[in-house]
Amino acid sequence: MRNHIIHIIVVFTFSIIHTACFQEDEPLQPYVSPPGITTNVASMGPLYDKQLFYDLETDSFISVVHRESWDIAFSSASNQHAIFINSSKLMKVAHTGSTDYSQTYSTSGLEWQYDHSSGWPDSTAIGSWGSPNDQNIMSHQFVYLIDRGFSTSGSNIGIKKLQILSLNNQTYTIRFANLDGSQEQTIQISKDPAYNFVFLSFDQGQVQVEPPKHSWDLVFTQYTTRVLQQSTGIVENYSVNGVLLNPYQVEACRSFDKPYSQLMYSDIGQYTFTQQRDIIGYDWKTFDFNLSAYTIEPNNSYMIKEVEGFYYKFRFISFTNEQGIKGYPKFEVGRF
Repeated sequence: MRNHIIHIIVVFTFSIIHTACFQEDEPLQPYVSPPGITTNVASMGPLYDKQLFYDLETDSFISVVHRESWDIAFSSASNQHAIFINSSKLMKVAHTGSTDYSQTYSTSGLEWQYDHSSGWPDSTAIGSWGSPNDQNIMSHQFVYLIDRGFSTSGSNIGIKKLQILSLNNQTYTIRFANLDGSQEQTIQISKDPAYNFVFLSFDQGQVQVEPPKHSWDLVFTQYTTRVLQQSTGIVENYSVNGVLLNPYQVEACRSFDKPYSQLMYSDIGQYTFTQQRDIIGYDWKTFDFNLSAYTIEPNNSYMIKEVEGFYYKFRFISFTNEQGIKGYPKFEVGRF
């Protein structure tokens, strides 16, 4: 908390019968973290157009990418074949139930699905697209419609149809096109064990997005999750701004029952850590409609086991920069 220093100067004037009091405000002093705790800022920007990959050990952002730079992420793990969509763009998937790729599809009457923000491989919008066959995956050959979501300017990017043909010898083969079949492409994308995922842009082909999986812990990003709308009482898929875990070895827990300053290494055993990607998530802040400003939940602290096995404590201080512009979450982090 920032300390406000208020000087009250009482001036007594004895030449007349009068007492004058006034307050003089001094500029707010910059916040200084306690010893052993560092402060950093994730510059997502007011449009939340950046995805920032952060390493706890070096307290640094090792990679920044534009959130529109990719569409689909293919698991690189040798024992997985999950396919994720870019939830930072509010992307969604419709299952046509058909294997006829040549058909011109309509979006009318289809049910749209979203990736679950927990990040579990069995909770994707595409879902189970094939069956294991030795070390490969035999595709069901279903055609999916992929709504590419929204640009940072709010415009709809468009819809593609996608067919996953196979996963053989650690290489995915897919094809995609516009709904009418135009601009068809067939692409092969090979797994890379140094990374969590290999990425596809419908515009650019295979692209590099994440840093190597051993090199980072958290990603600050916009993403889609289920949110209860207070005005309607309806739970909807909604774009939020927060933090997701590196799915490779990083674990975290919430610690809302103890002040951040009092969290100690000896407390670690009292909590259950999880690899759920959105365990830190977005709800460490709330929007105050009366103040038209974001406020930080003061009791929301987190403990993180980073990719190399060391433990840190973590909390947010603000969501705006010194000019009051949103999209610049400031946080404190300290190693136990």
